Amino acid sequence: MEPDYGLRKRVQNQPIQRELDVARQRELVRTVIGGACVLVAVMFAAWQHLDARRLGKVEFDLTERQSRLLEERRHLALEKVFLEGPARVEAIATRQLGMKPPTRETSAVIERVTVTSSPTSAVVAQR
Repeated sequence: MEPDYGLRKRVQNQPIQRELDVARQRELVRTVIGGACVLVAVMFAAWQHLDARRLGKVEFDLTERQSRLLEERRHLALEKVFLEGPARVEAIATRQLGMKPPTRETSAVIERVTVTSSPTSAVVAQR
């Protein structure tokens, strides 16, 4: 009997060199660029949405502040009218400052005389 052994092909232990698939690389670059464009568009839309919400909140806060300030203005106007009232001023003058109401003997009425300027020598209009 003869030994049974087969002849094998020699294995070449050389590194495998792969060729670049140019079409696949172009498609991959196009896909990445397209995805980046979509991502930029989505990020821009989200930024616009969040900015609109922030501005809505700022508007609401400013509207509230304006209404509070208008209410305070009305309150201060009423307080001013009350403090400037003639009855209150007279009461303070008589009680705190010791003033007395004027009488006919202590008061004098002075009439203001309006002085007109003398006419110029030129004639303005003639009939």
